[in-house]
Amino acid sequence: MRSSHVLLFGLAILMPSMCRAQSKCPWINEATAQGILGGAVTMKTNIKTNREGACEFLRRQGSVVYGLHISVHIMADITKQFPAYIAQCGPKPTPLPTIGNQAVRCNIQRKGQYTESVVGRVRDQAFIVSVSSSVQNDPLMTQETRREKVNLLAEQVAGILF
Repeated sequence: MRSSHVLLFGLAILMPSMCRAQSKCPWINEATAQGILGGAVTMKTNIKTNREGACEFLRRQGSVVYGLHISVHIMADITKQFPAYIAQCGPKPTPLPTIGNQAVRCNIQRKGQYTESVVGRVRDQAFIVSVSSSVQNDPLMTQETRREKVNLLAEQVAGILF
């Protein structure tokens, strides 16, 4: 009898956390985002389907904001639509032939964010992944570090989309 009460008590304590609905990102989990950004993150998602949507993870450390963004878009006409995604990288993106199809990496600086992005495609899905810091010469998230992290993230997203 006592063991059944202990079991029921345990279930009652765990039930709220088990029943809490949490929006998830289909392309990366919170633990991986924490590893990329170096600590606890907050997450926002706008998922339409498991093939399309966006996820954003932010980490704040004092006045510095680190970000990780993933967006995936379905294209009805790849030849017409995909060039617009590539154009977001500006005139001289770096080709990344080992990631998805037609992937490129670029450095974007705007709105107080220093961002490395990869734009690519897998079949009819365009994907954009970005890693950013709000500090230009951040010793914890240098431009080279952001490049390494965004390349790894793009490889993971492209792999999941295949």
